[in-house]
Amino acid sequence: MRRWRKVCALLAFVTGVLWLAGCTRAPAPTSIVPSPSPLPAPAFAALPAADALPALVLAERAAARRSDLPLLAALWAEDARIVDGRGTADSSDDYRWQGRAALLDRYAVAVFPAPPPPLAEPLALEIAADGDVATATLGGDRWRFVRRAGRWWLLELVY
Repeated sequence: MRRWRKVCALLAFVTGVLWLAGCTRAPAPTSIVPSPSPLPAPAFAALPAADALPALVLAERAAARRSDLPLLAALWAEDARIVDGRGTADSSDDYRWQGRAALLDRYAVAVFPAPPPPLAEPLALEIAADGDVATATLGGDRWRFVRRAGRWWLLELVY
């Protein structure tokens, strides 16, 4: 009988511990890449759209090829996103990275190990600007830009 009580007490204790462990909150996901301090805005980011937007695209590609996270942080808006359309018209299978931290993780994990090829200059961007927002296409890539605080930022890339 004593042995039975000890077994029951042990089971009650283990059950209580497991129950309490299940009530705890999971830690918030953290970025796998340390957040670099963004560099100051490049001078070209304050130019008119026709000059700034091609320069932003070229700078993004060059930074991706050089694994330059601080420059990438200075090019992308805080609320930017990248969308991988996965080569289909169906948006339900798209993969999205939302926010600067997620974009920088994407670069570190997926882009830096196999950098993209350089872009041919001058870029043949088709630009449509309307006030403080603009879009541009380059091949199958669609870029969106936003002007905030007196400069242009990369806001979205859909490929």
